[in-house]
Amino acid sequence: MTKPPTALVAGTLLALGLVTGCGGGDGPTGADTTGSASPKASAGAAAALAYPGEPIPGLAAKPAWSLAQKTGAHQSCAGDAARASDQQGQDGVCTVGDAFLLVEDLSAPVAEGESDPQTARFVGHLYDAATGKERKAFTVTCAYDPAVSDAPVRDMQIQVGAWRDGSPAVLIRSCENTAASGLKKAAVNTVYTMYAPSGAKLGSSTYTGEEHAELPVIRGHVLLPGGDDDRTLAPLGGGKNLVLPAKLAKADAIGAGQGYTTEGDGRNEPVSVIDRSTGKSLWTTTDLTPPADVVAQSKDGKEADAELYPLHGDQAILVWSASGSNDAVLTTVDLRTGALLAVGPHTTVKEFNQVAVPVVSPDGTTAVVNFAEEAVAWNTRTGAELWRQAADDKDIRPLVVTTDDVLFAELGSDRGALAMGTKKLLGLLPEQTSPPTQFSTNGYTLVPADNGLFAFLATKA
Repeated sequence: MTKPPTALVAGTLLALGLVTGCGGGDGPTGADTTGSASPKASAGAAAALAYPGEPIPGLAAKPAWSLAQKTGAHQSCAGDAARASDQQGQDGVCTVGDAFLLVEDLSAPVAEGESDPQTARFVGHLYDAATGKERKAFTVTCAYDPAVSDAPVRDMQIQVGAWRDGSPAVLIRSCENTAASGLKKAAVNTVYTMYAPSGAKLGSSTYTGEEHAELPVIRGHVLLPGGDDDRTLAPLGGGKNLVLPAKLAKADAIGAGQGYTTEGDGRNEPVSVIDRSTGKSLWTTTDLTPPADVVAQSKDGKEADAELYPLHGDQAILVWSASGSNDAVLTTVDLRTGALLAVGPHTTVKEFNQVAVPVVSPDGTTAVVNFAEEAVAWNTRTGAELWRQAADDKDIRPLVVTTDDVLFAELGSDRGALAMGTKKLLGLLPEQTSPPTQFSTNGYTLVPADNGLFAFLATKA
């Protein structure tokens, strides 16, 4: 089935070559991780592509640059460094800070039943989000025996993750296997290296053994193999290991630096916030006093429910509701202390049926959520309500907020762009157009079309 002309790039495979738009030009490329020559972008080699789709509300009228289709080089979004191989999403991750990371799988096809040694080859291209210039190219080659093991996969070799301070980073898993020789048996060696969005190297570590080939990397730390007890997180490039209980070591990290992790769902048991750098519990929701409206609804001394969501930096959204009630109060809290920073508006929740999460602006000052067909947006610093879904509005399902306060959302069976601060409809997206959900930190997104891939800047609301 053919993808719609302006479907989101995540999950698509495009054969592309860089062409200048408003930006472009030859960009520097660094040596790849295996020592062979890095490919260079073909910026400036052809005239700018014409975008064939209709204008998309919330995005600039013209693309900043584009990647034209070319033969024999399929580019797609990268894998997620913090996820195990069986947890990789279908869409992949396109953005890494102020850059885009696209990956080519240049591996030769392998016939069924093939027993001769094979080589998988992947090339990652790190593009400047504003200009399309290639900042760095990464080449990974992995030799393998198809009679013994499956072929390495693209989304595990070149990935997007986070460095030790929580900033976005590229992860390259290089295969440096050694063949058996004399008394020495063959060895499987994996080199984990992280790079900043600029292309600068951040840190690297080498591990031996197949059990170390596809380990998650969380905040610049490799999650080493282990059982159900404590797990070790080893920093890339050396340093002090982090040791956490297994279920916490594998959990998502929130907050700045090494951040925090949580234990408990907030309904069946309290939420406990743990400092990932020490493994110590900092506070639990039973230590806190719920908002007055929640206390007034609580009956028979039952503890209130409280669910925690990341906000920005060392702050979080804590959603309070009386046990058994569908009425909730949105609050902002400090992750290190649990201190209440702002009390926001009421919203509606459905117990045991909350798959939606708050969508937060890049600077963390505004957020919008729709837990149960009643979207509400608010200022997270003051708690002031910005707007609420009216009774005669289509159901607003928020997807992403841009740096210029444009909210892309599903609107019933439609898709559209709204002003985050006012709910003003900026326009419905063209038919069969998927709303963009990944933006670089400087406000660019990628939109594929039949003739190539186009980078657009988000407009002001």
